[in-house]
Amino acid sequence: VPVLGAALLRPGDIPESDDDDPLQLGRETWLQRFYAPILRWSLRHKFIGLVTAIAITAASASLLMQIPITFFPAGTPEYLTMDVELEQGTAVNRTFEQVERVELILDEFVDAGLLTLYQVNIGQSASEFDVGIGTGSLHLAGFTMRVAEDAPRDIADMVRQQLPEPEEGVSYFLDEISGGPPTEDLEIRVVGPNYGDIISVARELEARMFAIDELVNVDSNVTAARDEVAIRIDNAKAAQHGLTTLAVAQQVSQFIVGRTVAEMDLDDVHLDILIRGEPGDVDDIEKLRNLEIEGPTGTVKLGSISSIAIERGPVAVSRYDGERSATITGTITALDTQAVGAVVQEAIDTLDLPPGVQVISGGIFEQVNEGFQDVFLAMAVGVILVYLVMVASLGSLRDPFIVVFSLPFAIVGAFVALYVTDRTLSLSAMMGFLLLVGIVVTNAIVLITFVAQLRERGLGVHDALITGGRVRIRPILMTAFTTTFALLPLALSADDSSGIIGAELATVVIGGLISSTFLTLIVVPIVYTLMHSTIPGIPSAIMSFLRRRRRVPGETGSTP
Repeated sequence: VPVLGAALLRPGDIPESDDDDPLQLGRETWLQRFYAPILRWSLRHKFIGLVTAIAITAASASLLMQIPITFFPAGTPEYLTMDVELEQGTAVNRTFEQVERVELILDEFVDAGLLTLYQVNIGQSASEFDVGIGTGSLHLAGFTMRVAEDAPRDIADMVRQQLPEPEEGVSYFLDEISGGPPTEDLEIRVVGPNYGDIISVARELEARMFAIDELVNVDSNVTAARDEVAIRIDNAKAAQHGLTTLAVAQQVSQFIVGRTVAEMDLDDVHLDILIRGEPGDVDDIEKLRNLEIEGPTGTVKLGSISSIAIERGPVAVSRYDGERSATITGTITALDTQAVGAVVQEAIDTLDLPPGVQVISGGIFEQVNEGFQDVFLAMAVGVILVYLVMVASLGSLRDPFIVVFSLPFAIVGAFVALYVTDRTLSLSAMMGFLLLVGIVVTNAIVLITFVAQLRERGLGVHDALITGGRVRIRPILMTAFTTTFALLPLALSADDSSGIIGAELATVVIGGLISSTFLTLIVVPIVYTLMHSTIPGIPSAIMSFLRRRRRVPGETGSTP
């Protein structure tokens, strides 16, 4: 800046005062005439000004009850995916019927210009990348829809509301895909030693999640089950024949799956010789009951040492920290993720859990807690570093404290700005608060350092604050407004899917900077006066006490 000033400034660009007084202010501007009476009144009524500022700051905190809290702000999705899932084993003709019903609805959205196109694959989920008709899951159909650029943000809800009422055994799972941050996913794990208890708790919890209006696509891996033949060995009866569960399982596996007993080459083709039961006998429970099991004491029928029945079993076995678990998933449609999390936690807390079973809430709720805790820690460290830097620069402990005291006033404008613009308190907004720690203090530093210079020139506390405020009000407002105007394009951006650097960050910084600037111009001088002035009455009381203590016995007067 000095180099540019020397190169660009010409004589006469900066008016010079003929008066030798360095405090000569020259002609008073309208801004100084407006601000000086307010500052004088505030310094005469310090208690009223300070209490009012604290009350405004505290009142603004009540807006947290009205501002939605989430991890990342939701933007307009680029794609929609939907799975139409029927019961396993459903005929493919019924799957086609459900697909045709959905296609009629999606055609209306395409005609309205809300969707540009869609495609559907029968036999696979929309999240799978293989293109074509699947063969192993004909009860499933996956839709992929491309959203128009001018579609509203709630396009997913619009499609969801127009879907036909699901019939028994039919489920719709509609998700959003955007190019920004992750979606609002619910994830709850039920963990325990007994899988039967896990299933009962998971099903009850899943039913409670279905009752929450702000949750859609509620599902669990417990429902993903199929019929299977369950053989439960009676250990006591098996032991009477010298058998163990492992020995019985190996022979049953040989009957059902088979066991390689030899190898052979036939016309240069390597073949395995496999021994197994007849394929038609595998699904026959009566044939399984009559299966001969060999033991040390002879043979015994499988049905005499076990119970055999067809049961619903999980397609996959999931574990969490080494224990069997079940997972409940869903999608949050509300903006206020924290409010939904409170409802979900209340549903979890009222469960009657069997011994050893615990419910672990994760997904978006865990991400919100971890993300906000990291930002809070960063803000605390930032405040400490700002204070230490100012102590080293100003050579004082009191003046940096006065500067840091201006930081809480930033939350007034930040919360008001989020509330007025109907934006969420997301991780992007929290990063705005973190930036305010470094930005807000500059206004107080500009004022306090100049007041300290005036006091070094011989002015008293009151006169130095009045003069410093009149001189520094223009640069303070200039720094605040230039930062505000620079962030306006980002704050007015309609694209909410930009992640950390988004409209919420700019909104918080603009609102916090405006409120802290105006409150700093009033409150910081009050705090400076309290920190640098003695309280009336206390010095005289101390001196009177000292005179009494130094009085010589027998004399009526006191020592000088």
